[in-house]
Amino acid sequence: MTKSLRIIESGIEHFAEFSKHAPRVFFAPGRANLLGSHMDYNGGVVMPVALSRGTYVFAALRKDNILRISSQQFGGEVIEVTISDLLPQRAKGWACYIEGALWATHERWQYLGGLDIHVDSDLPIAKGLSSSASVTSAVVKAVASLFDIDTDCDEMIHLSHLAENGYVGVRCGVLDQTAVFLGEKDSILMFDCLKLTSDHVPLDSDVAQIAIIDSQISRELASSEFNLRVAECTSALSTMQAHVPELTCLRELTANQFDEYKNHLSAIEQKRTQHVIDEVQRTRRGTKALRAYDIADFGACMTAAHYSLRDLFEVSTDELDTIVKAATDVEGCYGARLTGAGFGGCVAALVHPQAKAEFETHVCETYKQQTDIQTSVQWFSPSDGVREIEL
Repeated sequence: MTKSLRIIESGIEHFAEFSKHAPRVFFAPGRANLLGSHMDYNGGVVMPVALSRGTYVFAALRKDNILRISSQQFGGEVIEVTISDLLPQRAKGWACYIEGALWATHERWQYLGGLDIHVDSDLPIAKGLSSSASVTSAVVKAVASLFDIDTDCDEMIHLSHLAENGYVGVRCGVLDQTAVFLGEKDSILMFDCLKLTSDHVPLDSDVAQIAIIDSQISRELASSEFNLRVAECTSALSTMQAHVPELTCLRELTANQFDEYKNHLSAIEQKRTQHVIDEVQRTRRGTKALRAYDIADFGACMTAAHYSLRDLFEVSTDELDTIVKAATDVEGCYGARLTGAGFGGCVAALVHPQAKAEFETHVCETYKQQTDIQTSVQWFSPSDGVREIEL
């Protein structure tokens, strides 16, 4: 029996402990960004992949307006609220994202009726794999399906984002929810953050598996340093616009324009802008490589992106660098880079399935030897997006 089937069977059993109704089951994947680092707020192209693990929501309608929520990750505690209880930033802790999705959907659709909801997951939490977007997206999909709402992916993406932004108070962009909803099996999403268009490029799981390696270093600086990087890029754009007025984002700045006017930037702003210009080229090269089924060249772009994040954007750590070096030393590893904003968290790598055993051994042993930190490798494949699971 696969792990997903075990979760579904277990979830149905737990659901029966607090609800007399038979549930429907919904799934939303996690996501990892393989290329397009810090490009969302610079108008660039990002290349996330929906992962084969995520959040499972077991849900059924009630005949009153009570919302009863349970989660296997947090001891099976049952939280009971009414729809009118849902107020932005009311909840703290594990239930806030679930409540946020219920609040956002009710604000939009004004559905009448309660729900029994049980949540389970096989996705690592708070590791840069969009566990929160996975939860909110699965709940939004469940509400839409159970109440027969006439909606589409764009609206559900917006509501999932609103759950985090408007209810929980997390100032995030819409990239995570977009990747979670629009994922396709054996492909990477290519999302243009300026034009708001998307496409898919192939990534065959028979020749490339996604490895996620946790540095075990918490991302304590990620939020404050992320905001600083945004400010540095915003300042650089403002300076460049004085010389290139037609610019709307750093993504549009050409290498020639940068060379001509970079002396007007601070040394730090030059480094940040150089990363953006280079990453624009890497996403173009990476897209072309995948369309030509050249995973090795795409992997080389991933690794180059990591070292640009280390040297130009300065968001890596010694631990992340150690993992990337150990990963790329293994024959059969196409490439590796930090995921998320940096300053801790995980590394994502693309690895040929035949190299998995050697990869795990070498990366984990090397990391332990050089940092005295124990880690492990978790394996994923590119997944379809949010969906209902037929029982």
